[in-house]
Amino acid sequence: CDKCPKSFTYRRGLIPHLRTHEGISYPCDKCSKTFTDKRNLKAHLLKHTGITYPCDKCSKSYSKKGALKTHVQEHHESTRFVCHECSQSFSREDRLQSHLLLHESTAFICATCSKSFLRKDGLKNHFLRVHKRIRFPCEKCSKIFATKEYLRIHRLSQHEGKGFKCPECTKSFPRPNKLKRHLLTHA
Repeated sequence: CDKCPKSFTYRRGLIPHLRTHEGISYPCDKCSKTFTDKRNLKAHLLKHTGITYPCDKCSKSYSKKGALKTHVQEHHESTRFVCHECSQSFSREDRLQSHLLLHESTAFICATCSKSFLRKDGLKNHFLRVHKRIRFPCEKCSKIFATKEYLRIHRLSQHEGKGFKCPECTKSFPRPNKLKRHLLTHA
């Protein structure tokens, strides 16, 4: 989030959070709770109807059938994907892969303001929102870059043949983190 220190792995988590900064709220007419998202209010309203979906494997219950299904998949199904760094387990491999990004020491740093991001697309979105007026064009091929550092790396790797070369094979990469990721294929 560019308004507070919170960070999100997926955009679907960021969007509802951004609404908390806009001051928009949806109050429940049955109790004093307020929500920043209409969908969350609708899910909450189901609690007032008394209809619940209990988990038959533990004491939890949910107001939505889909939430119960997700709970069962994540907490009770036998297929588990376990993080080798912290032993947290996941029901799906893609969720484990997203989680593994949290353990990578190579964060994506904004060259303009030094804010760090877990994912490249997070940095790109931040830059477009916050610093989009600043552009650095390549004089040789007219590509435009968000930072001087990206332009420098581009020049080295694309026009001067000085990319980050893999010591195991003939491949070359424009950024050190791309080479680092590639090196894992040789392990």
